[in-house]
Amino acid sequence: MNLKKDEIAFAKTVQAFKEAGTIIFNSDISNEEAMILQSLKQKFNYKLLNKEAKKFQNFLNDFSSVSSKHLYGGNEQALENFYFALCLGLSVSADSPKVLQALSKAKNERDAYINYMHPLEDESLENILSQHTKYEVGSEEGIVAMLADVIVNEEARKKYETFFGDLDEGYICGESSIGEEEFEDIAEEFKRSQKPVLIVGPDLYNHPRSSNIAKILGMISKYSDFEVFMVGSELNTLGVALICDLDEEAEGKTLGYRVKADYTLSCSEDGDLLMPSMKQEVGSVTLVDKKVVVLETASSYEGYRLDDIAKALGLNESTDDYTAKLPAMSGYKVVTLDALKSNAYELETLDVKSENDALEFIDDISEFNGTVVYRCNHSQFNPDSSTSEKNDDLVLLGSKQFATAARMKTGTMVRFEMDGKTYQRRLKVLDDLKGTIAYNPVFDSTDNYDEYRYKRVNLEEVNE
Repeated sequence: MNLKKDEIAFAKTVQAFKEAGTIIFNSDISNEEAMILQSLKQKFNYKLLNKEAKKFQNFLNDFSSVSSKHLYGGNEQALENFYFALCLGLSVSADSPKVLQALSKAKNERDAYINYMHPLEDESLENILSQHTKYEVGSEEGIVAMLADVIVNEEARKKYETFFGDLDEGYICGESSIGEEEFEDIAEEFKRSQKPVLIVGPDLYNHPRSSNIAKILGMISKYSDFEVFMVGSELNTLGVALICDLDEEAEGKTLGYRVKADYTLSCSEDGDLLMPSMKQEVGSVTLVDKKVVVLETASSYEGYRLDDIAKALGLNESTDDYTAKLPAMSGYKVVTLDALKSNAYELETLDVKSENDALEFIDDISEFNGTVVYRCNHSQFNPDSSTSEKNDDLVLLGSKQFATAARMKTGTMVRFEMDGKTYQRRLKVLDDLKGTIAYNPVFDSTDNYDEYRYKRVNLEEVNE
């Protein structure tokens, strides 16, 4: 879409910024856009609301309180050279094509050991996995603690003696459905392997026990040979978390940047002012391997950009001026956008002082009985293919076992509550899916989420 400038809508937008108390946005934005929003907050005291990135930001901070580093250790070199990988808390093919590519390469070139720990099978990983460790939904805190128990060094065991002494291995193994011998097998593989990596994802950041999970991961990072990677929910989750001072709640009128709000800036026709899509955006993003890279612009754009609005509100810089001003305290370097085009760089990992590196004891593991739905964009589907053949309805993807348990047939229109929203989906049964958990793709939403991605729901059949 080649957007033209609408001066009347632009003037209304500037006024909307003057009246707004909160800017709501997601993490499909550039580092420079995030920096502009942060600069506007500093000038006008806006609340910046991005639920998904705030959860990740909190997770990073809790991780740092134990690891003594402001970032996780995993980088591009570690992702390209590992011989042992554990993946926990992410649907690899849906959440990170970059990680999927790295896993495939490691298996094909080095026959790396790859253990995918997840309640659901992922057919995209079928030919590259050494082990799929299936566990019960909700048990991630206990699993991370058990991994720590078989992986960390003696220094950690002495420092956290009370934590490990309280660990009830039998209870955790029983509730998670992962046997003690499976953790012992992981430990043996770990001892035999070189350059191990632990790749974690959004199921941990939004878990009810995310704070303690992050701290245990910080312990693993500090007191073992594992390099930890954290995969964000969206394109630039890491960048937003490092650049923006995010808030927990909105105040006053809301202004949405590529998300719905009282006043909305959108890259589609449903907003109050048309803005560029990410394919038309200028700037950079921060990847899971901590590399700062330039966005590849796929199409031209002639409309207004966020920096035009910022200038009208009294800021002087253009978008590309912000690249060299990304915060050094978060590991960014003074590199211009032009220089970045020919020389991407890795964030510096900085030492931090911790005032509290204590761990909490493991909480009871909640049960997820009944009809469970997983908010995740299944790997076989994208925004253009996630609809059913009938009336372009968005779908709820389930196995034959799920349909039987829910007493629903494929093609049935269903309604359910999740993440504070009401969804209406057409149930689509896929032969290659297994288990009793369904996928709820959210390609139809620009919202982001701060709730655990698994949810017990009541499916209601919709009469047509």
